[in-house]
Amino acid sequence: MELALLQIEKTGSITAMKNMARNFIIGILIILGSGLFPVNIMAENLGTDNPLLENTEFQKQYLLQLSGTVMNETFSGSQALLTLMPPAIVSKYNNPYQIVIEGFPQKNSRNSFFWRSEDTEMTAIANEITCNIKRTPIKEIPFYFIFLSPEALRHPGMHMAALEGEKFAMKVALPTIVPVTSGRLKLRIHSNTVSGTVWMKGYDPLEKAFVLYSARLYGKPSYHLKPNLEKKLTEAGSGKQ
Repeated sequence: MELALLQIEKTGSITAMKNMARNFIIGILIILGSGLFPVNIMAENLGTDNPLLENTEFQKQYLLQLSGTVMNETFSGSQALLTLMPPAIVSKYNNPYQIVIEGFPQKNSRNSFFWRSEDTEMTAIANEITCNIKRTPIKEIPFYFIFLSPEALRHPGMHMAALEGEKFAMKVALPTIVPVTSGRLKLRIHSNTVSGTVWMKGYDPLEKAFVLYSARLYGKPSYHLKPNLEKKLTEAGSGKQ
């Protein structure tokens, strides 16, 4: 009788050990599986953690209307395209979204600008997004705005055009692309509209001065729009035309 009890206890111990080993192996597999396929990355890629991208798998696009001032000259009627996307898997500042803004219908249309949020520090609270340009002494930041520098109208080659009238001179003069050193973008995004403000500051060698660009923007959703090829510009810093 005692021998039978000992055999039963031994069998129970072996079974318990087998169960423990099996549970241990299952736990290891679960840990390895979660490491290979992180849940947060899958959620980011599907936009499930990005409320502004609900009801879409990839991105949203808005056609913006711009109005503002640059070097004390007012402007209106300029356009730009805003693309809102899920965050990059590897993000320098761990931004919750990617935002790219470029001129429209040409990428470098007059009084437009270029903005890429991956080179900014972003905060997002509900439907409000703020991006601040972070300067770095190593890498040049890829931001710029485009305007018609008054110095371009004083170019010797513009003398005959000026004789034809100010409007004609402004039509044939080449806008200047100004690299940006600082700036801020603020957006308020709703399902059918986007609004906000932007300011950017950069050095214009033609004017030999820093120039401030500021604009209000308002837009509505658009689909599958792409800017045309860039027009010829005056390159700030080189004097080329």
